[in-house]
Amino acid sequence: MSQEESTTEEFFDIAPEDNRPWVVQKATAIGRFAVRRPLGFFGGVIVLFFLIIAVFAPWLAPIDPYKQSLAVRFAEPSTTHWVGTDYVGRDIASRLIYGARLSLFVGMGTVILSGIFGTILGVMWAYLGKTFDAFMSMMVTAGLALPDLVLLIIAAQIARQAEVSEIFSIVVTLSFTRMWGVTRIYRSAALEVRSRPFVEAAESYGAGAVRAMGKHVLPNVLPLIIVSSTLALPNAILAEAGLSFLGFGPAGEPSWGQMFAGEAREYFRRQVWMLWAPGLTIGLTVMGFNFWGDAMRDLLDPRLRGTT
Repeated sequence: MSQEESTTEEFFDIAPEDNRPWVVQKATAIGRFAVRRPLGFFGGVIVLFFLIIAVFAPWLAPIDPYKQSLAVRFAEPSTTHWVGTDYVGRDIASRLIYGARLSLFVGMGTVILSGIFGTILGVMWAYLGKTFDAFMSMMVTAGLALPDLVLLIIAAQIARQAEVSEIFSIVVTLSFTRMWGVTRIYRSAALEVRSRPFVEAAESYGAGAVRAMGKHVLPNVLPLIIVSSTLALPNAILAEAGLSFLGFGPAGEPSWGQMFAGEAREYFRRQVWMLWAPGLTIGLTVMGFNFWGDAMRDLLDPRLRGTT
């Protein structure tokens, strides 16, 4: 049985002749996944929860997150303000809900952009000649040496001066800094796949480099792309939170990092909910993606499959 077939069977665990309704089949698959990998299932539930919140934030937020009311500043958690209010009377729960959009957009945007360019460069690096190999080695070494935080601060300052979207500048800068490590990982995977007999057979029958890369190498590197992207997304979320913590995050937008540091730092001794609410939210999101990523790695990596 091929690795692809065993991966599919373990994930779905449904025989080809299964004639049960589609909904029943999927429910059975999810149930078995939950039993075999409870932490991965728990992480997936957390990820899905925050994705739903981010998508439907305008309808889920109980109060306008930008509305200020000094009459209710520092209000404790109640039925009206689920997690209390901040120093200018803004509803913290609504700001947390809207903050999910920013954090997940930054995380997913970073992973997608860096994944696209890292995959293209990594596969090309594995196939093209010595001149390109030497050039990419130099570029990757230089790219990995760049200080992420310094570049993020510079990009945020330039965006403010040029009146460019700070969120866009953060995504582009994070993608640029992460791309080099991704390129190196995918290049190693592409070299390993390229040495397999079926790729060598395709090349011996006249398949060009582009065809071999697109039809044989890239599909076999895809599981690694999925796993590494899932595990890298929490780092991008933490980077945005850290940038907001230092005061260089998107101005005027609800941000978990900004709420955790800039808004709660002066008042957390008396109004503890201003600190624990965004801190717990960041922690849960990062934990969920890490648990989910670990489960995907176990499912898609043939060396780890069946060990848990």
